Amino acid sequence: MPDDLDTIADALYALPPEDFVPARDDHVAAARERGDRDLAKAVGRLRRPTRPAWLANLLARHRGEQLDGLISLAAGLAQAQRTLDGSQLRALSSQRNRAVAAMAREAGRLAQEAGSPASDAQLRELQGILEAALAQPDVAREVRAGRLTRTLSYTGFGPESAPGAVPVPAPRPPAEQFPPVPDEAAERQRAAERAERRRALEDAESEAAVAREQQEADEATRDDARDRHAAAREHVARLTAELEAARDAERSAGEAERSAAAALRESTRAANAAAAEVARARARADELL
Repeated sequence: MPDDLDTIADALYALPPEDFVPARDDHVAAARERGDRDLAKAVGRLRRPTRPAWLANLLARHRGEQLDGLISLAAGLAQAQRTLDGSQLRALSSQRNRAVAAMAREAGRLAQEAGSPASDAQLRELQGILEAALAQPDVAREVRAGRLTRTLSYTGFGPESAPGAVPVPAPRPPAEQFPPVPDEAAERQRAAERAERRRALEDAESEAAVAREQQEADEATRDDARDRHAAAREHVARLTAELEAARDAERSAGEAERSAAAALRESTRAANAAAAEVARARARADELL
């Protein structure tokens, strides 16, 4: 297995999310077997991507040029927003919508080829990620890196207008093409509904952010516990080996003690026999005196 973090991360983020955790755990185990605890910890901290994030990673890996082309629209959109150029903004927005939809379809094809098809809901969430990348440069960099883990969306309204910007009016259509005057009550109702939906979305995103933070904290706790468990297992293995060595030494010492005791008994019998023979010989010698 590779032994550097970048290579491992590239390999992991190319996998479908359902294969990510088992493969990551294999790399962690391999790093520990090599004794590289720092690499094991770093790999263990890599987060599994959501399905929409994985789809974005597929685009970054296999359709990088097209993704760069999409992201390049961001500059034109920002300029049109800052200068309040309505006609240019509408044209670029239409181009953006077509490009985002096309990229989402392409991601669906790539996922199918990878053997892990994407649902329509996941492709819609991918479009939200691409919209966020167009609106926020830091998100664009994250998407382009091909290691996105989160499902992102953009709920703002683009950059603020430049100070002193003057709106560029759109060409006036012929009189007969003017749309009818909208119903004010209906417009207010729709505006209220849009505001309510934005608040609901913001609340949901806030809750999701809190949940992600808790998940990351729990994963960090799990990783620390896993490291302590591994260290404890190693300590137990060392102590077990020392205990087995001590038991072997005890058995050897016992056998040596028993052998020495048997030898002592034999030598004692021999000494006693020799002493008795000396006594008999002395007695015979005394009879001749």
